[in-house]
Amino acid sequence: MRTRRAPGRTWTAVTAIAAATAALLSQPATAEAATPPPTVKAHVPVAPYPAGVALTPDGGHAYVTSQSSGTVSVLDTTSNTVAATFTAGTGSYAVALSPDGHRAYLTHHLDGTVSVVDTTSNTVTATVPVGAQPWGLALSADGSRAYVGNAGANTVSVLDTTTNTVTATVPVGAEPHGLAVSADGKRLYVAASGAKAVNVIDTASSTVSATVPVGHSVFGLALSPDGTRLWAADADDATASVLDTTGNTLVGTVAVGAGPYAVSLAPDGSAAYVSNYADNTVSVVDTASRTVTATVPVGASPYSLAITGDGRRGYLTDFTGSAVDVLDFPLPVPAVTGISPSGGSGVGGTTVTVTGTDLNGATAVTFGAAGAATAFNCTKTSCTATAPATTVTGPVDVRVTAPGGTSAAVAADRFSYTAPSAHLGVALTATPVSNLLSGRVDYTVTLTGQGPDTLTSGTVSADLPAGLAATSSDCTIAGTKLTCKLTGPLAKGASTTRHFSISVGLLSLIRSFDVTVARTAGVPADPTPATSRDTRSCTAVLGLLITCH
Repeated sequence: MRTRRAPGRTWTAVTAIAAATAALLSQPATAEAATPPPTVKAHVPVAPYPAGVALTPDGGHAYVTSQSSGTVSVLDTTSNTVAATFTAGTGSYAVALSPDGHRAYLTHHLDGTVSVVDTTSNTVTATVPVGAQPWGLALSADGSRAYVGNAGANTVSVLDTTTNTVTATVPVGAEPHGLAVSADGKRLYVAASGAKAVNVIDTASSTVSATVPVGHSVFGLALSPDGTRLWAADADDATASVLDTTGNTLVGTVAVGAGPYAVSLAPDGSAAYVSNYADNTVSVVDTASRTVTATVPVGASPYSLAITGDGRRGYLTDFTGSAVDVLDFPLPVPAVTGISPSGGSGVGGTTVTVTGTDLNGATAVTFGAAGAATAFNCTKTSCTATAPATTVTGPVDVRVTAPGGTSAAVAADRFSYTAPSAHLGVALTATPVSNLLSGRVDYTVTLTGQGPDTLTSGTVSADLPAGLAATSSDCTIAGTKLTCKLTGPLAKGASTTRHFSISVGLLSLIRSFDVTVARTAGVPADPTPATSRDTRSCTAVLGLLITCH
């Protein structure tokens, strides 16, 4: 059985904080996307031999048990001070709070009971007899059931929290300690320390449905947020086991510090924090790669760790240090590892996919001197951002700002702006209309946006043949000068037409003439202006025979 451990060296607040802050962290060189390790920000003395800790739903208070005295210390997490104390039974170990925060449940391994505490008054409202030496305790997500691991009886008691009565007793492996309940409440996982196994209980039938062999003295358990992985601390093997909950199989182990007794997961599941009781450290494990990315010195004999819902603060019991370490979990700084496409026009509007790490929660995506993206949407590994318009040309750094900071400028984040340009396709058709007295040539100018950008304004002009009258319904004619203007933006692929006519009649005799229409102005500039033109040649014999090509 695992009762209170022999007191070891007790760190002072100054020593613990200094050690955690100044010590070198064993972090691999390639861990650029690893969760940053926590640091000790405060060291709060509590009642002797603190074992269990649980946070109220709002994170405002932490309830800490005392395994020797039964005293419960209530920490104000704003001031990091003990705001209240009360006694509930003797040999208090585990503590859990109801989803509404109104009740606390505590196991007492010396009394064989569970206390129900009203957290408003911090008074015991019920005492429920369970099995011998109750240690671990877990609540279902809806708070309707409390599960208690009775290490001395090799059973799990099922409590109805409405009536505060035991409704079932389930035989399990030897020395059950840590417990974890699936989010849907259908499965209960039990760390059977003496059996070197994790038992899986079907909560509907209150029977063991599977047994998974793990390491020696398996103690604490933690489920991933999606419920697909169960992490177990193997105290005597200095490892953490990882189980696949779908197939109830062991998928791997991670070597951690000495005497790991508890494991907690970050709210997003990206990291596991293993409390190494025997060497006064916490191992930070990247859950995706199952590798230790940092080892953090903490207080004496670290035990249970409770993490706030936002993942920013943790409360770690130092069993022989009779204190709680307050851990600060810095948010990861985003990193950009690539962008596509790697360039676009200065008119803006290019949709850019940014890939990287820890991009979720982004508050801004910027394109260097061009400024902020006009729109963006980010997940943890990618952002879709709309490049802003700019007069800047050349490369800029695309950087993502999230609560953890702003991504560093790297070669992989370069986006190259090109000067805005829009080629205008000009096509001219000439249609002869023969008539002895009123012959004419009707011209149609087709203007087509050929990109790469939208033409915001444009003008085409033509020199008309002298001595022949010209008319137009949508262009202006001044003497022998024809001017046609675009009245609105012309996108790539879009077309518009303009029209004019030149009269040839009886007095024209034989007349040949050319008409060339060409782009003479426009925004943005034309990358190939020499090709934005077209010519038609016509010959008229009186007004009766008119040919054009």
